[in-house]
Formats: sequence, structure tokens, C-alpha cells
Amino acid sequence: MTANITEDEKRERRARPEPGLAQASGGGPDGFREAAASRIPLIFPEWEKSIEATRHLFATALKDGLSFAASSLHDQANFLRNLSDSKTPSELLKCHLDFAEKFWSKSFSQGSKILDHLKPQPSSAASQAIHRA
Repeated sequence: MTANITEDEKRERRARPEPGLAQASGGGPDGFREAAASRIPLIFPEWEKSIEATRHLFATALKDGLSFAASSLHDQANFLRNLSDSKTPSELLKCHLDFAEKFWSKSFSQGSKILDHLKPQPSSAASQAIHRA
């Protein structure tokens, strides 16, 4: 047998069940696949729950992050409008200081909100035990 086996040959070999297994499961390749699928779950229930929780965690963090980005862009547009309306240097300085204060305040509050989603949550049994105590 040659060392270089094409991908098609590899697929054909994987698709062909062993003769004894095919007969035991009810015949052809479809019966073999159905029997194998009924015996071996593709994803364990614990893994499925973990994957779903992780997806939800990232979706929530992404939603909060995009909301923060949109509000920051809106604040920057307001800042530019206020700058264009300023007449004196003191008004310019006030616009810059107001923008900086709003930016830092919003960054810390939204950042902590996003990070709160990433903190591990206690299990329901642990939270029930805490509430009972």
C-alpha cells in the first residue's frame, strides 16, 4: 500500500463499517450510523450546559460592550458640537473637562458592569445554602 492515500480513499474507508457491526446493527451503513448515534451522544449534557452558559456570558458581555461603544460615540459627537459652540478659551476648557469627567465616569461604571458578568456565579445549591444561613 502506498504512503500517500488520497482524501477520498480515507473517507471511503471511514464510511465503510466492519462487516460484523453492520450486520448486528441492522444491515447497511445507515443502520450502523443510527446504532452508533443512539449509543454515543455527541455532546454530553454537562458539556452542552457549559457551552450554552459560556455562549450566554460572551453574548451578554458583547452586548454591553457594544452599548458602551455606541454611547461613547454619541458623547464624542456631543463633545464636538459643544466645542464648536464655544466662544472663549474658558468655555473650551470646560468642554474638555466635562467630556473627560463623563468619559472616565462612564468607562468605570460600564467596565465594572461588563466585568461583573465575567465573575463566576455561585451554583444554585450554594446560593440556597447561603440564604438559609
